[in-house]
Amino acid sequence: MKSLLRTSLALLLSINLLSAETEPSSEILLRGVLDMGTTQTFSLSTKDGIASKWVKVGQSFKDHTVVSFDSDTQILTVDHAGETKELSLEAAQEGNGPSGDMETRLAEAKHLMSLIDFEDMMDKTIAAQMDAMAEMMTKQMAANGEVDDALIAFQQKAVSEMFSEIDWEPIKEGMSKAYAETFTQDELSSISSFYATPAGKATITKQPELQEKTMKIMMPAIMSAAGSMQQKMMKFMQERQAAE
Repeated sequence: MKSLLRTSLALLLSINLLSAETEPSSEILLRGVLDMGTTQTFSLSTKDGIASKWVKVGQSFKDHTVVSFDSDTQILTVDHAGETKELSLEAAQEGNGPSGDMETRLAEAKHLMSLIDFEDMMDKTIAAQMDAMAEMMTKQMAANGEVDDALIAFQQKAVSEMFSEIDWEPIKEGMSKAYAETFTQDELSSISSFYATPAGKATITKQPELQEKTMKIMMPAIMSAAGSMQQKMMKFMQERQAAE
């Protein structure tokens, strides 16, 4: 009888220990803060980085309800089962955590596309590139002694009309899938956290301007290389014709 009792107690103890080991952690982390002035959104994730969600005050994630946020201290207060917790902003971690399942990664990737305002960013980027190309064409024509304003205007109009016919929604969906297939859950969460920082938001806002300046820097070298290549092609064609 005593032996049976000891066996039963040992079995119960083993079950309790196993339950304690396999029970998912209730600990969550504050990974990012997106401050839009009048509204704030917070990136919360589980400690293992597999599950994550962007929430506002009053919304919940993993049984944690966001109560308030102190902009000065960057402390987020949440309520979990009647217990108040304070979360501090976590720096983006290196992307070596769990990969997460595809559905979770895709959801995070779609949120990332929304966070960077993909369609607006593409429109501004294309507009900046068109301006840079028009400026380069003007300079090239001026170097040849004549600027054809009508041709430049026509090219800008044609390119603008071409891009206006593009439906960005399926492209955004494709980009979301590509991000989900390429990055782990931890990496996607870290990228989202970065874009929620002042530096990340500045990167999004200033990207078109940066690309325009980059194109202006690169175009002279590209045009020079293209001219050299054209000369080599002409020489090749002449030599081939002479050999026939």
